[in-house]
Amino acid sequence: MSPDTINDLLLLTCASGKQCSHLIPLLYGKWKRLRLVVNSSSSEKRLKELYPDAEIIRANLEDVNETRRIMSGVTTVLHIGPSFHPHETEIGYFMIDAAVEESKKGSFKHFIYLSVLNAQFRKMMNHDCKRYVEEYLMESGLNWTILQPTHFMDLFPVPMLMSQDDPIYRANWDPTIPFSFIALTDLAQAQAAVIEQREKHYLAQYPLVSTGPIPYTEFVRAVSEAIGKNIKLEQRPYEEAVDSMLKMLFGGGDIHPTTRDMAQRMLLFYNYRGLCGNPNVLEWVIGRKPTTLEEWVKKKVQAAKE
Repeated sequence: MSPDTINDLLLLTCASGKQCSHLIPLLYGKWKRLRLVVNSSSSEKRLKELYPDAEIIRANLEDVNETRRIMSGVTTVLHIGPSFHPHETEIGYFMIDAAVEESKKGSFKHFIYLSVLNAQFRKMMNHDCKRYVEEYLMESGLNWTILQPTHFMDLFPVPMLMSQDDPIYRANWDPTIPFSFIALTDLAQAQAAVIEQREKHYLAQYPLVSTGPIPYTEFVRAVSEAIGKNIKLEQRPYEEAVDSMLKMLFGGGDIHPTTRDMAQRMLLFYNYRGLCGNPNVLEWVIGRKPTTLEEWVKKKVQAAKE
């Protein structure tokens, strides 16, 4: 990191989520001014304990005045939108508008947007809403970078399966359909590189993939070998799969109808098409070979044993 950026103010949204749990440790202590935005009081308390030298802010990103407040004085922002939120597109617009206003003051330099691999897939509503934000950002006049990660390896429940005598993995879609995966450690390293190298990544779109296409049958086989147990693989019925995914994401309770629509359409798409990409771009961004499935499984199993 260059001396002229070390005192800049870096803003991360959805700072209590899975992605930032891997990213923040790479940045904390390097950036003297780190602003972490969360939605709940419990997340605010937890991050204040973990990162006492960072600025932790609760904000409702659906409120345009809140996006202006959190963007005040910011130099670089990594905007991670709330997944499956019925107003994710509007939140993205508000964040970009606030950045444009801030850029007129002269301090704002870089808007990094966390999108999704193949946002062109309009049949999936959660992809389509990000496609609109990408377009809005490209037309904003800001210096931007768009990061497009694929399916997270880290969603696979290795510790849970290790704890079962006769482990069963119940897939939410056809397990024979190939997917490309990304390890969250790889994604965090790519995010950190883009944040710290800044100008090198202006006006770039990066599809981020750690592996080539792999069906879940192969994923389950690799985990079975690593834990020394035969994992039985089943596919949930469609409606049960939708409910299971929403419970995993939101923990139960009332679900907005649009959020349920998003989950339903995504699972229908996944059942027939999957989500596949090429790892070459990620390798270039992080400067090493991305994590393989076998490497990731080995690390997860070792961590669960410790």
